[in-house]
Amino acid sequence: MKIFITGIQGFIPSHLANYLAEKGHDVVGIDNNLHPSKNILSKSVHSYYGDVRYYEDIDNYVRRADITYHMAAQINVDKSIDYPQETMDINLNGTINILNACRRYGKTMVFSSTSEVYGTHEGSINENAPTYAQSPYAVAKLAADKLCGNYHSLYGVRVFRVRGFNTFGPFQGDDQYGAVIPKFIKLVMHDKPPIIFGDGKQLRDYIYVDDVVRAYEHIPTVDKFLGTPVNVGTGSTVSINKIADLIIKHFGKKLKPIYIVPRPGEVRKLEADIRLLKSSGFKPEVSFEEGLSKFIKWYTRA
Repeated sequence: MKIFITGIQGFIPSHLANYLAEKGHDVVGIDNNLHPSKNILSKSVHSYYGDVRYYEDIDNYVRRADITYHMAAQINVDKSIDYPQETMDINLNGTINILNACRRYGKTMVFSSTSEVYGTHEGSINENAPTYAQSPYAVAKLAADKLCGNYHSLYGVRVFRVRGFNTFGPFQGDDQYGAVIPKFIKLVMHDKPPIIFGDGKQLRDYIYVDDVVRAYEHIPTVDKFLGTPVNVGTGSTVSINKIADLIIKHFGKKLKPIYIVPRPGEVRKLEADIRLLKSSGFKPEVSFEEGLSKFIKWYTRA
């Protein structure tokens, strides 16, 4: 199968590209290198410079592919608050370009949405839950997510909407706009305390990257998922405080987190209801503790 991946140099897309290439698929992708991971793509994967904000950069790739995984995005909540216009241009206008190309050529698209569209909820969140997008990132993703549903219902485009919860694993960024787990690991390794925004009681549903790429492969094979959002998570949560504690204990350090002012736009709790995904026979295989151990071992060897 010929597969086109936007944002192919990113954390999850690069893992997906290598995974699908190992399965024997012909994988090609584009990236504008705004936030690449350090993951090395397989020799059989072809990556080119391109920007989803410009239709001419994506048209021929969509036309030649059997399926397009649209994963290019400005992914950071904090950066979206600093740069809302750029976030909207990439996350919404880029998605419109991909949708238009898929409509034009009758192609299948898998859209990488996010759990951030839901905002804070007390319990587990199913796909029909109200959406309380709390940041420019979440608003842009929600608009793009809804447009995918529109293009399916109005124009018959084969679209799958993957609402991923918090993914973690090798090659995840630990820079200014990186994710909390690699940032904590980096600090603790260097005898520095984790820095926590707010009280650390924020709860997240963390899923290991190996399970996520399997889900991306699986979802477009299930016709009942056409046009509808599908949660990809584990169905359980862990607090930021707990993550810091586990990482400190792993390294045997005597450190205590530093608590600073809460971040604006941060969601308090995200817990996936994954009954829809599980109804198709798919379930995550890596527990949080197992995934964290794997990630730390990889990070310390990298």
